[in-house]
Amino acid sequence: MKISTIIKWTLIIVIALIPFISHAQINADSIYHNRLFYLCKAWGHVKYHHTEVANGSINWDNELLIAIGNSGNATSNTEYDDVIKTMVNNAGQMEMSTDTLPFVADSLNNNADISWFYNPIFSDTTSALLDTIMQRFRPQYNVYVYGSSVSNLFWNDKMYWDESNFPSEVEKRLLALFRYWNIIHYFFPYKNVMDQHWDTTLIEFIPRIIEANDELSYHLTFKELTTRINDSHAFFYSYVFEDWDGIHFPPFLVRFIENETVVTKVREGVTNIKVGDIIKKIDGQDIYELRDSLRKYAAGSNDVFIDKNLNDLVLWGDIGWFEMTIDDGTGLYTDNYFRNNSNYSNLSSNNNPIWKIDTNASGCQIGVVDMGLLEVEHLFDMFDELWETDAIIFDVRNYPNNTLWDILDYLYPDSIHFVNFAIPDIFYPGTRYWASPILGNGTAYPYQGKIMILFDERTISHAEYTCMSLEQFPEAVKIGSTTAGADGNVTRIFLPGFIVTNFTFFGVFYPDYSPTQRVGIVPDFEVHPTILGIRNGVDEVMEFALNFMDCGVLDIEEADSKKDIILYPNPVNHLLQYEILADNLSNNILFEIMDVRGRILKTIAKNTVTGEIDLSELNNGIYFVKIITDHGILIETITKM
Repeated sequence: MKISTIIKWTLIIVIALIPFISHAQINADSIYHNRLFYLCKAWGHVKYHHTEVANGSINWDNELLIAIGNSGNATSNTEYDDVIKTMVNNAGQMEMSTDTLPFVADSLNNNADISWFYNPIFSDTTSALLDTIMQRFRPQYNVYVYGSSVSNLFWNDKMYWDESNFPSEVEKRLLALFRYWNIIHYFFPYKNVMDQHWDTTLIEFIPRIIEANDELSYHLTFKELTTRINDSHAFFYSYVFEDWDGIHFPPFLVRFIENETVVTKVREGVTNIKVGDIIKKIDGQDIYELRDSLRKYAAGSNDVFIDKNLNDLVLWGDIGWFEMTIDDGTGLYTDNYFRNNSNYSNLSSNNNPIWKIDTNASGCQIGVVDMGLLEVEHLFDMFDELWETDAIIFDVRNYPNNTLWDILDYLYPDSIHFVNFAIPDIFYPGTRYWASPILGNGTAYPYQGKIMILFDERTISHAEYTCMSLEQFPEAVKIGSTTAGADGNVTRIFLPGFIVTNFTFFGVFYPDYSPTQRVGIVPDFEVHPTILGIRNGVDEVMEFALNFMDCGVLDIEEADSKKDIILYPNPVNHLLQYEILADNLSNNILFEIMDVRGRILKTIAKNTVTGEIDLSELNNGIYFVKIITDHGILIETITKM
């Protein structure tokens, strides 16, 4: 037979066998991955519940490394079961206790379901070993969950930082995965509100961590994993990721406004880009495609914070020049810009006054406080100056400086309860307990004006906590847009490969136990900035707040317990209807339509007590309608859509 014929038939046979080889390999991998899934759960269960492992007398990482290797070599479920049995038995004899295990309600128990003990992958003997550990467990000190502060509870886990950025042994990479997964499994208070079941995430990432064959793929895979807990506190630090993403900043800041990446601040001296410009391309790549490609690496409890994180992911990079295509409102142009670290320090400066007093369109005296600048030592002078104002606007579109505790004593006559904490119990892994702090000392002379609170996606953690306390003030008004949705103390996890990542450790709830995680602080009046407002230098959220209060002459008498002037519909499209019910009213009625800055855009005189006002020429947005009659003045807020 000719050599060519042999080769031909050999190729035919090989090609014919490929489906069977691939199918067999897939089945083998599936079995191996399934075994690793249950190994992860068994290892974590023993780590956080077995007395001998908890006291640090066993090198539990090393037991896992051995078990991973042996699981890969197991040729049958019986051999695999022996691996698990050996690992559990190596923990030693667990102590007995006569104490009663504390009762924990199912709502506070992340891990009440232990049915996985009895999966057929385990023998009856192994299932009994796992169950015995659970039955004998009592709340205990655990060396692996102990630190000088909440932020460093997992400091005692070995970091392997004497090794490289890339754990080349698959066992070490799986150790990192299993450590992270179990910490979240037992101590993340919001495991029940993830988009994807945490078991499903483990199943997905086991093969991906195994297949991560270099440092970049390992770090990017882990970065993506940390976003799956749906937590705006899931910050991620590693030299490899920072080198890939870049740590240098462009000479401007952006926000995601009206589904566009909009420039909101420009470094002094930079003239080829301006506030309000829209970024369309970066280095030739469409901005939407770029944002979509990086979205899997953007952590966040909600979409608004994910979009905020994406702003940095798309703009940070290596030091040096890069190209952008910009829409400045008149057309597109392309130019080059320079990234470096000094850009950020220049752009982060805030020259606003810490506080000031403004007068709104109806004559109200409004105090405005920048909570990102306010320090504790400022409070006496600030309240002294603002004490007689009609209202104070607390602008929390920033990160406050721990002034909350002292502010409470100027606002409330007594201590207040504004939060309930669901705190993971480090002595009883997998469970939480409620804490209901009472804060503040109260004052006999609380502030007598009104309070408004401004916030948006930049309001995170302690800033959200600050909003929760301020909104307890009588008739407080919340203005802006949904916050980052991640309140509570943060703790760190240290992983092989020089990786550090965080998660929210305290569950934060309102006094009625309604949640804040992933929900954020929800405004009473939802007001968003617009691109037009950015270009015109108008802070529309602040302007809405400044003009929200009405201190005009509101002496139009009420009829039948209703307002004597009715405006409808609201929101309005084009035609605003009005109806005036007051008795003894002349037909001379003047309407002034004002923008949020109090500027009169339109004046309409009417001589009938019912009618309509044409608003079709106005852009969509928020407006004030000032109605002047011989009984007095009334100002109403309307929204045009």
